[in-house]
Amino acid sequence: MSRTLATLILLTALAACGFKPLYGTDPSGLSDPQGELATIRVAPIPDRLGQLVRNQLVEYLTPRGQGAQNRYQLNVKLSLSSVGTALAQDESATRYNLTLTSNFTLVDLSTNKKVFVGVARSIAVYNVITSEYATLIARQDAERRAAQDVAEELRTRLGVFFSRRTKSS
Repeated sequence: MSRTLATLILLTALAACGFKPLYGTDPSGLSDPQGELATIRVAPIPDRLGQLVRNQLVEYLTPRGQGAQNRYQLNVKLSLSSVGTALAQDESATRYNLTLTSNFTLVDLSTNKKVFVGVARSIAVYNVITSEYATLIARQDAERRAAQDVAEELRTRLGVFFSRRTKSS
């Protein structure tokens, strides 16, 4: 009996916590993070890795294609580092951690002011194999995974920014 009562109290407390999905629409019309995300223009990012991040961001932010008028511009600067984490007996690295760091700035195009600045980071791992070609492919795959992770983190952080901003303004 007391277990049922405790479960009922817990469920009641959770129902009243005010949880709302990040990308859902607010019935009051005060918050529409997905609509705000669609107004972001992603500036070109140099290099192959930058192209991967940018393409993924464009797909995440405007899944139906660019339809809304751009109100913001997202500027992203990437840096990639590689650290050997596992060593063979001859002290050569057999496993690497790739760290992709993204410094980003969201600029309001109407005022040209920075409204959100942050850093997103992802670590991807790959193994060094006896075949140089296989190692190259493994590294490229690790870079692709890191780029996708950074783009997902950027989308989430921008969504949280817009959901908090529209509620507080």
